[in-house]
Amino acid sequence: MDAKVDEVLMRSDSPAFPNADRLEITCPGEGAVWSPGEEIDVAWNLRGDVRQPLDVALVRQTADQSGPSFGQLDFLVVASGVDPAAKKVTIEVPDVPPGTDYAISISSADPLTVYSQALTITAPA
Repeated sequence: MDAKVDEVLMRSDSPAFPNADRLEITCPGEGAVWSPGEEIDVAWNLRGDVRQPLDVALVRQTADQSGPSFGQLDFLVVASGVDPAAKKVTIEVPDVPPGTDYAISISSADPLTVYSQALTITAPA
């Protein structure tokens, strides 16, 4: 996987924007903390031509963060077929294990993949 993807899930102060010239995730931002069951707006700005429907996924680093599986990600799609012109989608935070190594991925078939800054998911309330 892209080294910047690894970086976003390893350090919360390092956003990764592989296609930042076309789409920039504005929410979640730095220091975001979410709880399972909470409804959250994932938002973005269009900076270029993005016409294909978007998929929004919660991603997390898998396995250890230094061994042969370094850089592998788990993806959980939380919204699909989203109109890019909407510039946001409301999702329900899934019931996943707590952690500080999550991020949002927005992708499309044209191809486009952009990652947010790292975010924290807390234990269910």
